[in-house]
Amino acid sequence: MKNKLKTKKRESIGMQYKALSFEIKDITINSESRRISGYAAVFGNKDKAGDILIKGCFSKSIQERGPQSNANDKIIHLWMHNMNEPVGKIVTLIEDDKGLYFEADIDEIDLGDREIKQLESGTLNQFSIGYSYVWDKIDYDSEKDAFIVKEVVLYEISVVSIGCNGETYYAGLKTAEEIEDKEIELQNEIEGSLQGLSMKKKTEILGLFSKFKALMSVKPEEDMKNNLRSLSQEQAANNQRKSLFHNVKFK
Repeated sequence: MKNKLKTKKRESIGMQYKALSFEIKDITINSESRRISGYAAVFGNKDKAGDILIKGCFSKSIQERGPQSNANDKIIHLWMHNMNEPVGKIVTLIEDDKGLYFEADIDEIDLGDREIKQLESGTLNQFSIGYSYVWDKIDYDSEKDAFIVKEVVLYEISVVSIGCNGETYYAGLKTAEEIEDKEIELQNEIEGSLQGLSMKKKTEILGLFSKFKALMSVKPEEDMKNNLRSLSQEQAANNQRKSLFHNVKFK
């Protein structure tokens, strides 16, 4: 179980996403009041990530940052997981026997109008949650080959065109120059997000990002030895081929 959880933790750095598809009958859309309602997650089903969400896994987030809380950083409704594109205010967020039920009032902005129209037409038919795991609240069930998730930190609920995976953000980058441009762009976004923090806290967080980047570039010592061994064997083979070539007598 420990190895399973260790592997999952290593593969789940950063914000995670789970998408839930629905049919038009599964969501209520009131164009006049601009309120939408439906489910952002369901309980008891094993999903593609091998997780089974348990009723109560959102309760702490709802209590601390739900619509009835006094928090400034309430759980928000976004367009396509983009923190720069909020489209509405979540007014109801509860867990029932089925899953995470929400109601959101959509703002009178272009993206809000688009969301309502495309939900009504069925062009958009998925909601997705942005969250992070609470690792000491997860168990592994070997019989079900599933992770029993008893608590997560919920950040936002998005309407999405297709279920998001963090790795898809940088898919398709083909050149070193493209990757370098994205690294600079990400660095600027990180520094912008840290504005207002104390210098000590800002330095600590930037240091953690630097450590993470360095860790991702490190190869295990055994891998490096194997690479050197392979290079040595390849060089020896090349030298042998050259020796044979020079020893050939042409008639």
